[in-house]
Amino acid sequence: MRSRLPVLRMRRRYMIFQLEAEGEIEGKDLIKEIIASQHTLFGDIGSAKNRLHLISFDGRQGILRFHHKHMDQARATLASIHSIQGTRAALQAKGVSGTIKSATEKYLPRLCKINGDCDRRRIELKEVSGCIIRTQGLEVDLCPDDSEWTRGSDTRYLGLTSFDLCGGHEDADGTADGL
Repeated sequence: MRSRLPVLRMRRRYMIFQLEAEGEIEGKDLIKEIIASQHTLFGDIGSAKNRLHLISFDGRQGILRFHHKHMDQARATLASIHSIQGTRAALQAKGVSGTIKSATEKYLPRLCKINGDCDRRRIELKEVSGCIIRTQGLEVDLCPDDSEWTRGSDTRYLGLTSFDLCGGHEDADGTADGL
């Protein structure tokens, strides 16, 4: 079966949200409450058009997918929830993005928090320590434990190379520029 043409495909947005509750909340209880709140606010037709879907939830933060034209409805749905299974709770939208990757990079400082089975590696140097987010060739993106390293920057990650980590590489000829 062929996939739809890009112009016919539904455009999606991803919202990162944070849950503040008095007790523990499971993902299935949360999505039931989100769907019930959406049906109450917008009815069957409005909720069918929005197509809310809970992508990930770790007990405190989560990712919610929705149709790009219904961002205000998705925010209103989260804001209207005040209790989940009898437990007082509040949902706060942290941000919206067009892809899951950019949403997690912008609004979740560590990808490990969204996934319970985190296999991220750590770097412990005397100057900086943190979690490796991505590696590509000789480049490493690091989320530092100390936020002072990224202060004044528009990103939460440090870009390191293998030269920073081990002090050299077999392809380097020892010149100042490392080439």
